[in-house]
Amino acid sequence: MQLTRRTASAVLTIAVTASLAAGPALVQPASAQGNTAARAAVTSECADAQTAWALAKAAQASAHRAVVKARKALRKARHTHSATKIRKAKRHLKRAKHVYVVRTHDERVQAARVGYACSAPTSSAHAAGTGMKLNLLAGATGAAGKVIDPTQLTALLEQLLPGVTSQLDAGQLTALLDGFNAGALSPDAATVLLGSVFSPDQLLALLGGSPDPTVVLALLENIIDELSGLSGVPVPSTLDTTALQGILGTVTGLLGGLLGGTGGGTGGGGTICLPLIGCV
Repeated sequence: MQLTRRTASAVLTIAVTASLAAGPALVQPASAQGNTAARAAVTSECADAQTAWALAKAAQASAHRAVVKARKALRKARHTHSATKIRKAKRHLKRAKHVYVVRTHDERVQAARVGYACSAPTSSAHAAGTGMKLNLLAGATGAAGKVIDPTQLTALLEQLLPGVTSQLDAGQLTALLDGFNAGALSPDAATVLLGSVFSPDQLLALLGGSPDPTVVLALLENIIDELSGLSGVPVPSTLDTTALQGILGTVTGLLGGLLGGTGGGTGGGGTICLPLIGCV
């Protein structure tokens, strides 16, 4: 898939704004254990993102060295005045430049992933990202292209994590709503939000609306964990595979009953712009 320069610059916006956009923490003594678990999950996600970024930076540096080497080879070929050697050197340089562009783009996406994964779990950036994940869940359950209003969002959130809406502030609820209604995720945005949770193939399956059922349950569990981190409401100790399947059945019905959007969907490759997050 060809990636636009606009998308490459957009993910940089996420990296900066997501790391700065931290909302007030909602900490309560009764939910201290839940908050500790949420912080541990975010720390693990952050560490995974930092590792991926380090690898991406190393690959980018290697690609840059290849470009420098190819340029030197082209200069040397030109001194020979051999048309064959010059053409060959130009091909090598063109290939090296292409690899460098790809590696640079990947480094920027991974940098954005660090910005999101390492931001505060209560931040508006995480709230908007969770709304985007809910939109992805809708697509994975056959309800792509839907829009949601505040009342419907409240009903959906309460099915996911009872008691959560009363612990979310107005900014977080607005960010969740905007995230859901922003439209289909691009591959880059999916990597930023879920690159520490799913493999590239699993993300593509989610974006395509045909994921494995276990991947859908994993996405649902991730969303519930995110809501717990946002609100301080602990995840129920009884949340096992059977419980997740029950929640998924109820949520699928709610999502299927939503109205279709009039222009929000982007087919998985468009640009999404949100307050605090920027354009993805």
